[in-house]
Order: sequence, then structure tokens, then C-alpha cells
Amino acid sequence: MSESLLTADLMHRLASDFELRREVRGVHPLDGDGVRIDLMARAKPHLIECGFTDQWFGIECKWADRIGGTTSKTTRMVWQCITYAQSTFTIDGASIRPAFVVVYTPDSLHSLIEQHLNHLLALGLYGNVGRLYFYRDGAWGIKFANIYARADFPRYYVNRSQLPKRRVGSV
Repeated sequence: MSESLLTADLMHRLASDFELRREVRGVHPLDGDGVRIDLMARAKPHLIECGFTDQWFGIECKWADRIGGTTSKTTRMVWQCITYAQSTFTIDGASIRPAFVVVYTPDSLHSLIEQHLNHLLALGLYGNVGRLYFYRDGAWGIKFANIYARADFPRYYVNRSQLPKRRVGSV
């Protein structure tokens, strides 16, 4: 499966809970370089009522189908997400800095890649980066150090204390 198909499939899976924008352009604040994130998402009212943030957040999708070279790709992906969390994106003419950015990868990563990604996300937490994933029942989840939010149809679980704080300098 290509990253384009992975993104399209993700959009289909999240459409009932989130407003989604694909291939959103923005600017990184340090040098003014243009950036483009796979998806920007904002919770729909029913999810906000459960405590989910009403701010836009980013989603970066990466496909990894083999072990060779994937640790480097995974490292670059997490760094890419950290820089996206610092960037501003244009949505409906407004300049938006995402509340956080999550990575989304296939569920079937090799165990060594999964372990590497988990180590990187321990650092990524300090850059407002987490992970979006799906449970076997098809429900989505977002995790930082612990679970921030989870669909548990027809209800939702949201732990506001897990939403990462913006950190600059000493943490």
C-alpha cells in the first residue's frame, strides 16, 4: 500500500469523528521554509463535548513495508512531525499552529521498527508528537505518554491531562 492510499484509508476511517483537510501547506517559523502535512484534523462537536480539544492537529502518514532502511525513515518521520508541530498551516485563510501532531503507520510494522518508533516518540512527546493507531475492533486511539483519546463506540474516552503542553528550552 502506498502512503497516498494509507492516507485515503485513514481519512475514510476518521471521517465520522473529525473534520479533515488533506495536503495542507504551511511555513516553518525558523527559516520560513514551506512545509506540507498529510492531514490536518479537528474534532467534530460530539467529540469536543466529550473533552477532546477543539484545536486543529496534524497527522503524518508513513508506509513502511520492509525492515531495510526503515529505522532511518522512521527517525526522519518523527523529526518531520516535531517540525510540523512548530509550524503554522493555512486553513480557510487563517494561520493555524497545530495543538499536536500524530504519526500514523500501518499496524503491521516489524517489531524492531515498532520498538525504534516507540523510543523516538518518547522524545517526540516533548515536541508535541504522539501516535494515532487503531484497535482490532476498528476504534481509533491517540497516545502520547499515555492514552489521550480513544473511540469506544458509541462513546469516547478523553484524558485531557495527557494532552501535551508546549515546551521550549528546559522541560
